[in-house]
Amino acid sequence: MTSYHTVFISYSHVQAGIVERLKQDLRGQGLRVWIDHESLTPGTRSWQDAIRKGIQAADAVLYMASPEALASNNVQGELDVAEDEQKPVIPIWVAGERWVQAVPLTMTRMQHIDARGARYPQAVQELWRTLGISGSGAAAIPVPVPIPHQSTWVSIPILARLDDLGFAGWRDPKTGVMFIIPPVRPVAAGKFTMGSAQDDPQAYNQEKPQYRIDVGAFEIGTYPVTVAEYALAVQAGAVPVPPGQDDEEFGWKQQQAHPDHPVVRVMWQNARDYCRWLAQVTGQLWRLPTEAEWEKAARGTDGRVYPWGDQWDKARANTRDGGPLFTTEIGKYASAGSRDPKGDASPYGCHDMAGNVWEWTSTVWYDHPPYDASKYENDSDNKRVLRGGSWFIDPRLARAAFRGGFVTIYWDLNGGFRLARGRRAGDGV
Repeated sequence: MTSYHTVFISYSHVQAGIVERLKQDLRGQGLRVWIDHESLTPGTRSWQDAIRKGIQAADAVLYMASPEALASNNVQGELDVAEDEQKPVIPIWVAGERWVQAVPLTMTRMQHIDARGARYPQAVQELWRTLGISGSGAAAIPVPVPIPHQSTWVSIPILARLDDLGFAGWRDPKTGVMFIIPPVRPVAAGKFTMGSAQDDPQAYNQEKPQYRIDVGAFEIGTYPVTVAEYALAVQAGAVPVPPGQDDEEFGWKQQQAHPDHPVVRVMWQNARDYCRWLAQVTGQLWRLPTEAEWEKAARGTDGRVYPWGDQWDKARANTRDGGPLFTTEIGKYASAGSRDPKGDASPYGCHDMAGNVWEWTSTVWYDHPPYDASKYENDSDNKRVLRGGSWFIDPRLARAAFRGGFVTIYWDLNGGFRLARGRRAGDGV
């Protein structure tokens, strides 16, 4: 079997969300990825020459097939170069109702990989086989969690933008319950640096000392839970309407006008109950992340200050410093433009982990590190740890190591949550 080591991704920027996800997955498997917004530098003399060099250096071109890509002159130019250079093109269908509406006429009969919506986890495994990747390395993407009832579920339409980002809407025909499964990112087992150093001038006492801690493998939501997702749980009677309905800016009616924004005004019990409901209807192990899991997903293993590195950049996060003083749609800061890649992605490909909304964790509040799952993971009513900062606060509180704690009945216009999937290693939960 032919083995590929470098790939060129050809895509429409409308599909930037799933492209970012695929890029991270490819690099996690050790492949080199040529992608325009990272590989074209401000000093590039000729866009066309740079594209040709990128395709010449690649072993294969991944065409992210969609109606928008088909209509893009830039994408079609890239496919022409790939043909000129006699490079294999692997079509990956990411959007559109019909295959023939997403590809040039010459490609309509080509074998392709369907990666639309909930098909992505299976599609990426098929891509590994096509690229000659064994998937056995330490950075390999785990086999998708089995979905016991998916063969009987009926796909339902959801907001197009959420569909493009990898969310999938379903209805169980037996119960009539509708729900959305979000995209997740795998986090491999291993140690990482948690907390802040004693001499860090920005750190608070509750972050110190800094230490190494081992965390088991798990999956975490690529984005915080959205209004669209939470609304289906409200409709099913699994969680109540968030408090403060009379608020003219953040009441439930106003929230539903922004379905791709993170849901806010969520108490800890409501976040926990949402997880339990989604776990029940899907047969998957959905839950809140622990504080240690959240921090590892946000900063990786190298002790960085923010998800993207050590320097604050207001172009990469929704905080009081440069934000609109309101929640923003998930993934808004994934990229600041094709020629100016200032994305907010963490080392594991998660977004919105600095700013936008505070995120509940499963962890009971404790005053000083280290974290201990045997002590701080239970179902009591004790106050819980919140992470990530929000649109309402300063960047200092959006650092990956900052930790705050609130009572479980606390709710506010800048508080939401993110999902985790899989068992917590070592505690059977």
